[in-house]
Amino acid sequence: MADEVQRLLHYIAEHYTGLEEAKDVERSAAAETAEEIIAGQRRVMRKERALADRLARPFQRGLHRAYAAYRAGGNAISLDDRDPEENQIAEALIHFLVGPGLAHSMTRETEPMHYTYIITINWARLAALAHEANVDLDALLKPTT
Repeated sequence: MADEVQRLLHYIAEHYTGLEEAKDVERSAAAETAEEIIAGQRRVMRKERALADRLARPFQRGLHRAYAAYRAGGNAISLDDRDPEENQIAEALIHFLVGPGLAHSMTRETEPMHYTYIITINWARLAALAHEANVDLDALLKPTT
């Protein structure tokens, strides 16, 4: 199942998060040559794919947690940044789902400089994107043993 998660994250990186960052490279390239801009865009895409690989497991754990809440009638999960695992899950979901508009998040300060992230996934939009990426979202969401 890790392959499905990585395939989904790489698709999001290549078509959404990395693409936006690559556009930022181009917009901020005042006096750079075309070759320098292209090299910068390639670096951004490599960085996004590496981030996708690093956050694949927390992303999968977050999806499982959010899907379990959804199946139980909830529409959001809360993640506390003081817990390292929950903080990584929040980072993964916010970067790869909130940025591209596949989820929404809100924050609530729990103590100075610490937050709870409340994340709601738009399951219909995520399913459509997974279909575009040829990823079996149903299989990806099945609980791991």
